[in-house]
Amino acid sequence: MTTALRLRNGVITKQYTVASTDTATKGEAVLLDSDTTVDDCDGASDLAIGVAMTTQTAGEEVEVALFGYGVQPVKVGSSGATRGKKAQLEATGFTDATAHDSDGTSNESTYGIFLQSGTSGHFVGLLLSGAANRGV
Repeated sequence: MTTALRLRNGVITKQYTVASTDTATKGEAVLLDSDTTVDDCDGASDLAIGVAMTTQTAGEEVEVALFGYGVQPVKVGSSGATRGKKAQLEATGFTDATAHDSDGTSNESTYGIFLQSGTSGHFVGLLLSGAANRGV
């Protein structure tokens, strides 16, 4: 379960540790390196979870302003959930979304980014982003 979330000036924030040999830069997007660590994003293909509020180096604590509408515990479906992946629905709960392919032959909805990994039936934190349809 995701803990230590704060509402600060209308923004949801969470403390993370900067991953070893990495940096979190004030005002830049960060991604999950593990359940408790973050790193600066390197480009458009990275799945950012928020923005670093200060500049910190490896091993230091950094407060991150999270993207999305909030964090909600959700039930993991039979296919499991992986921290840092987009979430989609299956019959038994939420699971990792398939890899994005914009050929448009079919569509699926995604609902946020997993902040934790989990197996079927467990509850993990989902950074809610609203439903988004995308080609697969």
